[in-house]
Amino acid sequence: MLDSLAQLPPLVWLAAIIVIIAVTLFIVWFRRRKFGVSEMKVKTPFAEATFKPGDDKPPAPVAPPPATRSVDHTGDYAQINLGDNSDNVRVDGTYIKHVDTVVTAPNTPPPAGSAAPPSRTAHYVPRGKIQTDVRAALESQTAVAIVGVAGMGGIGKTELAKHLCSVLEREGKQRVVWLSVFNRPLADLQNELARALGITLPPAATDESRYEMLLAAFRANPAVVFFDDVYRSTIPALKFLLPPSPPCAALVTSRQRELGIGARVFELDVMTESQSLELLREAHDLGGALDREPDAASELCRLCGYLPLALDIAASRLRKQLHFSKTPIAAFNQSLANRMKELQRGATPTREDSVIVNIDLSYADLDDADRRRWRALAVFAPTGFLPVAAAAVWGESEADARTSIERLQDGSLVMDAEQVGRFKLHDLLRDYAAAKLNESGEGNAANRAHAEFLIQLFEQHAMVIPDNVPFVSNELDNLRRAANWAREKNDGELLARLATVPRNWLGLFSIWDEWQGWLTDALRVGKDYNRQLKANVLQAMGDVQQFRADRDTALASYAQALELFRAVGSKLGEANVLAARGQTYLLTDPAQADALLTQAIELYEQIGSRYSVPAMIGNFGWALLRLDQPKRARPYLLRAAELFEHMGLTDYAERHRKAARR
Repeated sequence: MLDSLAQLPPLVWLAAIIVIIAVTLFIVWFRRRKFGVSEMKVKTPFAEATFKPGDDKPPAPVAPPPATRSVDHTGDYAQINLGDNSDNVRVDGTYIKHVDTVVTAPNTPPPAGSAAPPSRTAHYVPRGKIQTDVRAALESQTAVAIVGVAGMGGIGKTELAKHLCSVLEREGKQRVVWLSVFNRPLADLQNELARALGITLPPAATDESRYEMLLAAFRANPAVVFFDDVYRSTIPALKFLLPPSPPCAALVTSRQRELGIGARVFELDVMTESQSLELLREAHDLGGALDREPDAASELCRLCGYLPLALDIAASRLRKQLHFSKTPIAAFNQSLANRMKELQRGATPTREDSVIVNIDLSYADLDDADRRRWRALAVFAPTGFLPVAAAAVWGESEADARTSIERLQDGSLVMDAEQVGRFKLHDLLRDYAAAKLNESGEGNAANRAHAEFLIQLFEQHAMVIPDNVPFVSNELDNLRRAANWAREKNDGELLARLATVPRNWLGLFSIWDEWQGWLTDALRVGKDYNRQLKANVLQAMGDVQQFRADRDTALASYAQALELFRAVGSKLGEANVLAARGQTYLLTDPAQADALLTQAIELYEQIGSRYSVPAMIGNFGWALLRLDQPKRARPYLLRAAELFEHMGLTDYAERHRKAARR
């Protein structure tokens, strides 16, 4: 018989093998489709599960509620995050009462503005030889810098950089990365570059070690990097940000000429008269008026110092006055010259005076309500704001706020930010608005309204999921600004809320030093806020310390948090801390780690916390992956995947199964 089988044609054997494989795949599919986990007896690190026939229809997906404690989210290591004080949290437009668990998404947010940001005006005016020279330098893979003459602002440095960025992006020869620098911390900037390059930096890394990883990534994937608006305080950070050239290139814009990076410096001068007239004609549709009053048009350019920002602001105001007289430009020039004499700071007016005068006249043209609105925008970070944020600070509806922003934008007092749907003030305008806000005595109220808005935003969008990432991740700089204001005011309770409510996102942002500083100050000055909030601060402090590999200190923070949670009767907080403590023992005492996880699971079951068991089981798996223990992580991840599958959360189940295959 064996001889007969051996004589069968190869095609018959091939067909038989295909049938066997198909039957095997069908059996596997059928078992996974028709059976679900009916109950689970948790016995860490392994679980016993019994199977029973399942319904043909899978359970309806249950939206996971937001949280207030981040365990980990580095790279694509998704984490499930548990919180103690979540309540009335909005998930996909629906409010869920008394929620306690969040499942994070596996992907880190894309860097803010990694592509070319929008220009300030619809028409770009070429800047001549400097534009050609800067592009040639970038194509030769060198580091270059564009600075304004005499450190001038409003001269068009960013607009030139945006234009070059857009051109290179359209050509597609090399990847472009746009980084708005301002006065942001080095670690924040390094992490944003890392996200643009598709890598994850370890939370405990130093400035130098992070830079070494960035250099390796740049060499593997060359890019042209645009570092826009570098403040004086950020200049020392540039040496830990610049890509290697070659194979990369970099362009830095700054008011400061001495950047200390050995870059070739190009000084951008003011516009020529012809360039200024082109800006007024093409970007602001003033061609007819310019043709009727050519001499007055030239004088207007001179009064504006040939500065693009001053010309933009003046043109926005001039458009509204074209029908006031037969010679509207001449009349406009007279009012501009008169105001310049009143505000002149030296023997002769400077070009910077022309910017200030135009801002001052535009501010004076606003009614009282719009003046109050505009100066309050100074509370926002240079990266900008959403209309809903402005509405909160102004105390009005979002629809009304959008209408007000359009009016202010029409006057060139507000401009588009790098991200779609966001707005910002030019730095010279923001400085002026901040001075007016301080004079008005409204600063404290505006800053507090801003902080309360951010707390509400992070409560409503606590989940680090793709739908929330573009909306929320851009608020880091505003969160930083609000936290620093709370520190200046020694408002421990407000600072504690700002440092704990967004903890999922703070873990994702990897701003460990800043976060720990906020928490430390919240504990130092916060003498009167309630024990529940203090417990949240201590738990978050433990999380940061655990990420920083400061195990003993983390355990001490967790012990204090645990005592407070038990004192106020918060079993959920107690369970979360027990599980967090368990993670600190994963390498040194696995049995203790499992014992603490089991205690946490028992508490979750007592309070009926439906999601917390698979959440924390999965968290242990993610933590072990982060500790380079994939074999030990696998049973935790697979167990969490089974439970999520049974609950109808198939996306989360698949993420855990994918992680288990590493």
